[in-house]
Amino acid sequence: MRNPKDVLVSLYHFSHSWKMLETPKSFEAFFQDFMDGKVYMGLWFDHVREYQNEKDKMDVHYVKYEDMLKDLRGEVVKVCDFLGKDLTDEAIDHVVEMSTFKNMKINPKANYKGLVEKRRYSSPTMRKGAAGDWKNFFTLAQNEYFDQVFEEKMSDLPLSFTWEIKQ
Repeated sequence: MRNPKDVLVSLYHFSHSWKMLETPKSFEAFFQDFMDGKVYMGLWFDHVREYQNEKDKMDVHYVKYEDMLKDLRGEVVKVCDFLGKDLTDEAIDHVVEMSTFKNMKINPKANYKGLVEKRRYSSPTMRKGAAGDWKNFFTLAQNEYFDQVFEEKMSDLPLSFTWEIKQ
């Protein structure tokens, strides 16, 4: 799970990379398409709501992207607990090391390099690996509109999002 404002920005950039998606005309147009559910995977708000509604049936464990940035090892340990896996400290350290953005960005098994070479993607798919980049894209009006729609569509769900972290 990730701050939905960062999801929007990430999908905007991803849409420039994956050839199966229409390249956005502008961030402003993409913002509105995202808010209207006219992007890959449909309306983000509905997508998250569907998972939340089925959480117990599907045995879903939420992992926040921002929590991984703050404490990757702690999140790996939580996932191990959820999966009932008792890994050694050495194994956990290895998973943590291989799961850093720096390593995933250079790992062809994680970064779609083979698909870039096969021309399914026009450029690398991993960009910054940071949180809060939405602030570099959203206008004040877009931010206020997003907050309003988010409140209308998500306020009844028991989910919490991390809107800002100090990195």
